[in-house]
Amino acid sequence: MTPPPAHALASHATLPWSVCPPWLLWLYRKPWVALELFLIGPLVAMGVWVYAAQERQWRAREGEDLLVAARLAARIIDEELMRTRHMQEAVAARPGFLEALMRRNENTLTTYLHILLEAVPMLDRASVTDAAGQALAEVSSMRSGTDGDAGASQEPSLTPLALQQQPVSGVYLRDEASGEKMVRVSSAVHAGPQLVGAVQVQYRLRELSRWLEKVRVEPAGFLYVVDREGHLVTYPFQLLPGKPKDVSGWSPVAHHASAQGRLLRFRHGAPARPWTAAVIALEPYGWRVIAQQPDAAMLQPLHRLLGSCTALLILLGSLMGFLARRWAHLHETALRLLAQQARLLRISEQRRLRVRLRQAPPPQPPADAT
Repeated sequence: MTPPPAHALASHATLPWSVCPPWLLWLYRKPWVALELFLIGPLVAMGVWVYAAQERQWRAREGEDLLVAARLAARIIDEELMRTRHMQEAVAARPGFLEALMRRNENTLTTYLHILLEAVPMLDRASVTDAAGQALAEVSSMRSGTDGDAGASQEPSLTPLALQQQPVSGVYLRDEASGEKMVRVSSAVHAGPQLVGAVQVQYRLRELSRWLEKVRVEPAGFLYVVDREGHLVTYPFQLLPGKPKDVSGWSPVAHHASAQGRLLRFRHGAPARPWTAAVIALEPYGWRVIAQQPDAAMLQPLHRLLGSCTALLILLGSLMGFLARRWAHLHETALRLLAQQARLLRISEQRRLRVRLRQAPPPQPPADAT
């Protein structure tokens, strides 16, 4: 049997590689590059996408939690102040109260004010004024520790008509000595359509602060309340004892807010750190309830979860890398063995071809040449 020519063997040996793209052949010869391109690269891209998607969902959920905390605090404030106003209206609705107000009977009005103070323990002082804003009767709570001197209070004075438009005042100090913060809660008194006076009470803000302390903003957030003039009503970290601080320049206070609430992202502190805040407006009173939290603390549980997953992936990746390294080593060894066998095969074929050429008989001259 005559063996095929050497050039036919060579073309047959190179036929499988001629149908492959050059880059695929190059990657086949570089297994580490192929591993980084087809395994590590997609894994890194997928990890970045998963982190971005999870962070966006986590921020949305934490923002909803901040809104829930702010709405809960706003509901507590509204219920407490409305409860106080309802008690005022209930006292003013008694048959003898309106008659005593019209007759300017101080003794009878004082009796009704004592009833009001006993019914609402967080009140410090109660008073009745006429339509012109002149005080007719005033009573101080026994718990206040004062003698009832109205001049010691820093309470702003308003007429009953103005009190109708502003039923809850801004924060002020009861007196300089105590430094206790108060707000005035007012309820107008009508005789038919006519405004004849108002019932005013001083409400202790520390009682309201105790309720708001139960609203937690986890893990490192806090909640505070600002009045219509931009002064702190309640704040978990006391800045200056007794003195209401003007925070109208703070980002959550300066931006517009609604009763439905809104989320706000801002930077604060030195160095500036990103924060997320939920702002709820108490529209009847002009107050704002703000629940805020630093983004670093808000995303800390997510980072811990993703850190654990990353550590697990690194462990699995190390195992896969070890196996891939062994595979790459075997692959390179196989390639070297195949290249060596191909070289030996060429040498063997060349030797066999030379032996056949030497053993072949010399060509015979043509018969007509003789």
